[in-house]
Amino acid sequence: MNYETFKSSFHAALRTSGLPMIGLSGHETLDLGTMDREYAVYLAPLARGIAEPFHVSASVSFSWCALLTARMATVEEDVLTELLGYEDANGVNTEQPWVRIDISLRAGLEWDKSLPLPKSGAWAEWVRETMVRLERVEPIVSTDVASETSGGHHAVLAWQGDPQITVGCNPNGELRLQAVEVHAFQGVDVPRSWDDPERTPDADPHEQLVSMFARVRAALHAWGEAMDHLLPKKAG
Repeated sequence: MNYETFKSSFHAALRTSGLPMIGLSGHETLDLGTMDREYAVYLAPLARGIAEPFHVSASVSFSWCALLTARMATVEEDVLTELLGYEDANGVNTEQPWVRIDISLRAGLEWDKSLPLPKSGAWAEWVRETMVRLERVEPIVSTDVASETSGGHHAVLAWQGDPQITVGCNPNGELRLQAVEVHAFQGVDVPRSWDDPERTPDADPHEQLVSMFARVRAALHAWGEAMDHLLPKKAG
């Protein structure tokens, strides 16, 4: 599976989720030094205005390195022959490659707008609800977060970080809240191509991608609902 095929499967899974994309297309960059590619889409929640005055959004991106491009341009047997030589490559198996999908949920205010920093109790309540929902109820990443490789090494397949905040300082020296976000990543397997017809084919990544975008859809809604704790409390 090459880069273009993976990107097509990525977009097919996004369409299945029903999440609206911000902008007409994804954002694609090519590093002319390394020839690595990065592709990102920016998404809005299905329920508009769920966190006003915050604007809730998500970004989902993946990096495709030049080495993976070269590997996916041919079959695994040819790759092994190029690396090891014909005799040493005979009978050697390979590890299936995977692509890291980076996911970010964000809630920010309009440009030049800010809110008073919440009290410590409100922060704690927000973090508690956010983390419980994003880890147990509407998790961003799958529960399959680690595995052991054939060499006995520990492989991290998914990760979710703690919420982070962006704070500004107004002319009076008062710290003001501008945005909050949380970052995560999920590994998605990339199927290899073999010349040997007797080998069992690697699974297509479509189902992994569909499950990932379904989690992003649920997590983005939960993220927006939790923003109430950061709004100033109304008097009375």
